[in-house]
Amino acid sequence: MLREYDAYPEQALEASAQIETSVEEGFLSEYVPLDHSTVLMLGILELLHAEHAQGRAAVSLAVICKRLGVRMSTLQRLMTALSEQALVEVFTQKERLVASLTQGGEEVSLALQAA
Repeated sequence: MLREYDAYPEQALEASAQIETSVEEGFLSEYVPLDHSTVLMLGILELLHAEHAQGRAAVSLAVICKRLGVRMSTLQRLMTALSEQALVEVFTQKERLVASLTQGGEEVSLALQAA
């Protein structure tokens, strides 16, 4: 799968130089896009938060896959990363894998919504 700059290496160098310059100045003067995995993890947190707000503490991984349009293998990789940061908990409930936000995940989700 090609990333945005794989086809145009000169643009990658230019973008890298711009980021380095803005970081050296102490802030990012240009918009720096998030990578796809980060966007998906934020989507997972948002989805779990919305479900929790509606009274559903746990959501099946199959439902999350369907709503986000990702494969189960991708979701499991992302869930592992979120679990390692203690933001979500994945467990078995009625013979299916489900996920829920931890207290830390709830706090992060609320902070993201406030931003």
